[in-house]
Amino acid sequence: MVTEMIDRFIPQIEAAQTQGAVVLLKWDGERPNVRGTVVITRQDTDYVWRKDCDDVAAGLAEALHDYEAKHAL
Repeated sequence: MVTEMIDRFIPQIEAAQTQGAVVLLKWDGERPNVRGTVVITRQDTDYVWRKDCDDVAAGLAEALHDYEAKHAL
């Protein structure tokens, strides 16, 4: 279920990767609330986007939207 939701972002993730971005998705089973984290960084532009969230797919969509607004894909 989550995999299908995230799979639709693979082209955007790969495009960001070719620009030098790093995309991290983390699910934390030890925390009872806000169990996911999304991070996108790009060292050459000092870009950092990080958010703890309950819905990693929604967090990823938000992160990629912000990344694309600052870096044309």
